[in-house]
Amino acid sequence: MSGADRVTSDLPAAGAAPVRTAVTEPGVDGARTVPRRTGARRGVAEIVLGAVLGQGLLIAAAPVLARLYSPADFALLQIFTGVVSIGAVLAGLRMDLAIPLARDDAETRAVLRAGLAGTVVVAVAIWLLGVAGAGLWAVNPTLAGLRAAWWLVPPTVAVIAVFQLVSAVLVRNQRYRDIAGRNALQGVGTAGAQLGFGFAGLAPLGLLLGMGVGRAAGLASIARGGLFPAPVAGRREPVTAGQVRAAVRRFRRFPLLTTWTALLNNTGQYAPYVLFSLTYGQNPTGWLAFTTRLLALPATVVGQAVAQVFLGRGASARRDATGELPRLTWLAVRRLALLGAGPAIVLSLVGPWAFGWVFGAQWERAGAYAQLLALAFLAQFVASPVSNVLNLVERQGLALGWEAVRLVLVIGVPWLVWLLGGSDLAGVAAYAGVLVFSYGGVLALVWWVMRRA
Repeated sequence: MSGADRVTSDLPAAGAAPVRTAVTEPGVDGARTVPRRTGARRGVAEIVLGAVLGQGLLIAAAPVLARLYSPADFALLQIFTGVVSIGAVLAGLRMDLAIPLARDDAETRAVLRAGLAGTVVVAVAIWLLGVAGAGLWAVNPTLAGLRAAWWLVPPTVAVIAVFQLVSAVLVRNQRYRDIAGRNALQGVGTAGAQLGFGFAGLAPLGLLLGMGVGRAAGLASIARGGLFPAPVAGRREPVTAGQVRAAVRRFRRFPLLTTWTALLNNTGQYAPYVLFSLTYGQNPTGWLAFTTRLLALPATVVGQAVAQVFLGRGASARRDATGELPRLTWLAVRRLALLGAGPAIVLSLVGPWAFGWVFGAQWERAGAYAQLLALAFLAQFVASPVSNVLNLVERQGLALGWEAVRLVLVIGVPWLVWLLGGSDLAGVAAYAGVLVFSYGGVLALVWWVMRRA
């Protein structure tokens, strides 16, 4: 599932986040124009609107995609997604999380430069390692398909890493309207590529290409306006190697600790698909992949909006020591729980019938998976946005330890069920139970950290 990276327009208290128009402020680069920033209420609304347009198109396209591509194609897509997501975490050095905490634009640009440099090095290294070791890991049809598409991994890793870094700059500057436009174009690019290549008969390649094309479209929407405001007077000084080194030293806990936390998180999200591929085969893996991707799309519409606004507002509260972070956190948790409960109940009641009717008979089994996963996705919907608290208060060690526990459980428990002769439904039920437990643990850790803070 996506830890995607969820609601309410009432995130901050009324009046706590005034709308700010463009002003001129002094800065390290001379006088500069600060982009217009919106309050969190309007920010959530704008990002949700962009996500509805983009992700809504993906949801609308799902019945067509289900007929253009087979369960085996979606199995390959999910494992490909896991590989490139893990690669993007390594590539960006988690500097996307450090960007909102940078002191000024000069330090922000230095952090961004460090992340971009890491992206180039890691993308090349991933391609070399994959080619060299393919004979060891391409042991079944799904993984053999990944081997054939390995040439697509490095550019996709690079575009995802750059996408995350650029998004962090937008979050830092609370440019929610730009984030909304990016979200819309990302969805349009992804759906357009997957549908177009699917109709052209390029399965499963069309599904894989859609990931990179969508994010490239999102980046293109930002390129014209630029990331940083142009100085009103004079010329912006270029970032020096010394500034980059100083920024990396200041935020060294992110590459040293948070990178491993994110690696464990992404591995925990995608390792079950590799396990299903090796145990239950291609079709069950495809059904599980299709179900989790579909369930994640509505959560992404609201969840990413809340996560991005929460990170921007939370980082501001930490920088300014306003004491608002606990209130923002628990208000988000309550509203997200109320918002997600209804869809989870409906899904648990009509999953198989709805999937068979909308997507075709070959996906009816996926509907049974959706019933079992409904509560797990509600837990993810609530916990994922506020998990950023552990980074904001720089308790990355706690997050790392919990992700290690989660990784062991999401692999070990379904594997044990399979060893004992359990069916694919039993394996999915075990996986869902582990997810509920792990996201509940995240909320408990956030509560504990807040009490101590």
